[in-house]
Amino acid sequence: MVKVEYQGNSYSCGPEETVLEAMLRQGVKFPFSCRKGSCHACMHIAEKGALPPASQKGLSDEQISQGLFLPCLCRPTDSLSIAPKNSGKLNRRASSIARQQDAFLSPDPEMWEALDNGRVLSAILDDFYTKAFSDERLSPFFHGVTQQRAQEKQYLFLRQKFTGEKVYFGDRPKNAHHWMVISNDLFDYRESIMVECLERHNLPEHLIERWRALENSFRADIVKDEPWNRKIGDIEIPVSGYGEITLDIGSLCDSCSEEIDAGTTVRYHLRLGTLYCPDCMT
Repeated sequence: MVKVEYQGNSYSCGPEETVLEAMLRQGVKFPFSCRKGSCHACMHIAEKGALPPASQKGLSDEQISQGLFLPCLCRPTDSLSIAPKNSGKLNRRASSIARQQDAFLSPDPEMWEALDNGRVLSAILDDFYTKAFSDERLSPFFHGVTQQRAQEKQYLFLRQKFTGEKVYFGDRPKNAHHWMVISNDLFDYRESIMVECLERHNLPEHLIERWRALENSFRADIVKDEPWNRKIGDIEIPVSGYGEITLDIGSLCDSCSEEIDAGTTVRYHLRLGTLYCPDCMT
């Protein structure tokens, strides 16, 4: 059994365990999401020790040279000393872009004109979401959501940002992404795909930078090591768990699809809002 040194403590890692599994088994607060090397939320740096090649699958040459690896894929054969990924460089780049953001949070007529009053925006989003829904790192975040629905919401969100029209009535980014564990690396990966789409649709370079500045203004509301509760006003809604409510009007059970009469007490998921009839509540 090898040892993994992490933040001043030593942890055991069994022969069939990944570093992530070992950390979680021993109660360590450790960032993760997909557990299969797609999201990169668990990425750390190896300060000492030999990494198995599989632990760096899908990483760039630069990331590999820096000693970055994916604990969810790492089954070490030698003891390791690891540390959280140093995101200082990423944060400095984000800060540089964010300094431009004030000009871009107000309506942007030049951007909207370049987007041909929405026609080009629709094409860009169709291009981007087609790629995102087939991308192994991004697609898990769209589970249960259709591509059309995702595009429609983003179109309205951006239209409101660029024109000032009150057309978007969905969640703000912090609430919309509250359950998603998204690393700086994954945020940048998504951004790179979006930039490729913007370039393909011939958006001028200075407008691409403005688009990036807008998206980076929400980085702090999206990037996190663990889910946080959704907040509406002063009320926090837990990420998981169930509540009970008596229906004022009839509905359908999201589990068995049977009708539920008005006046019936049902169970509902606090985050998803899915309803369960009395037969499916247990």
